[in-house]
Amino acid sequence: MNKLDYDVVICGAGPTGATASLFLSQSGIRHLIIDQSVFPRPKICGDSVTPLCFTILQQVIPDIQNHFAEKLQVRKINKIRVYSFNQKFADLNLSDFVAEEKNLFYTVSRYVLDDFLVQQVRQRPEAILWENSKLEDYNVSGEGVTLQILKEGHPIQITTKMIIAADGARSVFRKNIFRKPIDRKQMAAVIRTYYSDVTPSGKCNMYELYIFENVMPGYFWIFPMADGTYNVGLGITSDVIQSKRINLRKLMDELIIHHPLLKDRFKNATRVHPIGGAELPFLTESEPKVSDTQILLAGDAGSLADPVSGEGIGPGIVSGKYAALAAVQALKADDFSASFLQKYDVTIHDKITRAYAIRISLFDWFTKYPWRINSLIRVYPKIRWIRNLLANLIFTRFRFRDIKSLITLKKLFKNTV
Repeated sequence: MNKLDYDVVICGAGPTGATASLFLSQSGIRHLIIDQSVFPRPKICGDSVTPLCFTILQQVIPDIQNHFAEKLQVRKINKIRVYSFNQKFADLNLSDFVAEEKNLFYTVSRYVLDDFLVQQVRQRPEAILWENSKLEDYNVSGEGVTLQILKEGHPIQITTKMIIAADGARSVFRKNIFRKPIDRKQMAAVIRTYYSDVTPSGKCNMYELYIFENVMPGYFWIFPMADGTYNVGLGITSDVIQSKRINLRKLMDELIIHHPLLKDRFKNATRVHPIGGAELPFLTESEPKVSDTQILLAGDAGSLADPVSGEGIGPGIVSGKYAALAAVQALKADDFSASFLQKYDVTIHDKITRAYAIRISLFDWFTKYPWRINSLIRVYPKIRWIRNLLANLIFTRFRFRDIKSLITLKKLFKNTV
């Protein structure tokens, strides 16, 4: 068995792990990044890339906008349309966002996006990428972390000072840090497929979100792709799926065939990809524990997906950056203790999860009574401060100065029944 040593090992080369790798390379840290897959490879996802992603990636890939505008197979998005229970809709236009975030919404398949980021990793001399490499076991000791890896079928032992766990919802590291099974209330089940020849709902490219009573808490989506197909999916929290015994695939077919908003649009459509399913873990508490001695959890491994929108790429990229920076600080201090790495928990709270509890509360408050959602859709286009507030809440940009607006919003929609 071969034995090798690295300062940092990143487990997982998706957007979270690749981002961590790029930031480590920027700091001159030699590291290893491993993944079970060989890139490019498909991945079940909504394929949505938001301004949150660009804000971080531009710091390590300065010309990323040029790549998205000229070189990658992407679809630029102009607006977000949200349908309510009463089949009415409201459009969230990019004018509701600050100027530098305009025109930075895209759909791009994970097959393309993840391979692009991996190619960026390969160009950095500080990074060594192992594909087709599976983590078999690991052990934390005072001398470091020892990993048993099966690389292309050959066993190799790795010793490292630190681990950045970006190995997804079924992370082998999270079990020891969370020390409890994932609550079904903190997990969503999602399915996704692709259709061709879906009748467009308008002239511009848009994300379409459908809030149906039989998919709450969750939503149905239609996202246009660069090749003319549509990413179509459905996600509901796992506790509701279990309690109501929901078959997601059957429900998706029923909605597409029978729902008044969908049946005509899918009348001539063809499913061009098998339906795939995935788990989406998220946090309902705002102060997460995503670190332990010599280990940092990032992305889905830390349950950092957005609990309202379901976005996973953005929080993954943000946490990948800050996990890398935390690793750099630990290496400089030569301190990999749980107490030192707890600074990373504080950073994740500040950058990602602080807004989650408030946004969940607001979402639950609105969805408790369908008329509230209907009323919101009705007044949304007419009142700018409501548009700005909801844009901030939807895309994890909640600021505490928004609290006053939030209180006013609840008074406006107060239940008098």
